[in-house]
Amino acid sequence: MTDYPTYAGRATIEKIVSWNTFKGLHPKMQERVRGLIEASGGKVGLGQGLRPETQQLQLFLSRHVPDPNGKYSYGGKRWSRLPNVAAAAPPGRSMHELGLAADMVGDMGFIRDNCSRFQLQTFEKVNSEPWHVQPVELPRSRSSYEQNAAWGRPPWNGAGGSSSSSSSSSSSSSSSSSSGSSGPVSLTPAYRVKPGDSGNGAEVMIEALIARDQLPDSDGTRSGTYSPDLRTVVEGFQRDGGLDVDGIVGPQTWSALLQVVKPDDHGAHARVLQVTLITRGLLRDTSGNRDGVYGTATQDVIAQFQGAAGLGVDKEVGPQTWTALMGEKKRISVSRAAAAPTRGAPVASAAPVIADEDEFDPDDMDILAVFDGMPIE
Repeated sequence: MTDYPTYAGRATIEKIVSWNTFKGLHPKMQERVRGLIEASGGKVGLGQGLRPETQQLQLFLSRHVPDPNGKYSYGGKRWSRLPNVAAAAPPGRSMHELGLAADMVGDMGFIRDNCSRFQLQTFEKVNSEPWHVQPVELPRSRSSYEQNAAWGRPPWNGAGGSSSSSSSSSSSSSSSSSSGSSGPVSLTPAYRVKPGDSGNGAEVMIEALIARDQLPDSDGTRSGTYSPDLRTVVEGFQRDGGLDVDGIVGPQTWSALLQVVKPDDHGAHARVLQVTLITRGLLRDTSGNRDGVYGTATQDVIAQFQGAAGLGVDKEVGPQTWTALMGEKKRISVSRAAAAPTRGAPVASAAPVIADEDEFDPDDMDILAVFDGMPIE
């Protein structure tokens, strides 16, 4: 059976077409992309098709920094691209979010020579992106397409389930949250914790399980290691929540574990936020910063972080702020404050690289770890 390259190993065409990132493509794009892949005989595969808006936000924030003289505009700020990475469109401006673009992997020469056979155009001579393909009969830019959406807008016949919309994503960090502080969070964090892992991701996972009453609130519980006993707890939580029961704490499970945290909130979920900030290097690790109180000093750190990340500064930790916090924010720093590190101190990266092909699923993937250093617009 032929298999094809992906961003994390090889997969059969049956596996590729089962992924939401493929199913979220427009039906015509599905047909064309599949045709190109199968015609390659194993030389070409799918990297990513549909990209939800939360992923687009995270990708943009990881590749750009605020700069008054920057080339790019988003969220009322100017931004510059970081060196040695490809530019990423701000959320709301990518054809990926509509399921009308695909990033291919493998033999770029084959893509260049054969994509027209399947009514696809490559961006090799547009943005120097030979891996990026779109339908030949549609405009290249998202803004031009929105003026005349000839193929309509997603979701396409109920396939996939795009989290994007045609509107801009310059809203505040709490724009997608429910009205209550216990509302669910929809995000794509870079922490992806697997059984046996230790360190930052496991520490935040344990704290979140405690907050969800899945573990006792005790120092003995906070081992910082994803043990076999914890796997049983995680799988039970996934099963009860109707999630995929795989024991891997990826975006789906994080979204179920985390909740919106508002200024002056007290309790276990505020402590999850504190621990997250500590593991990201934005708070000093002191007992006062683990007290479960989202107080003034921590609010100031969040406000500075939201401002540096180009988010709405409301100090409420909703989906966009959680996404940015849990993403790979190596170059976002905050000024010195009572609970903050020295100016310029980088936030430590906590995103592991996915190494096991059989555990990779782009519908539940560590987007920044997979794309770190890879060309993608």
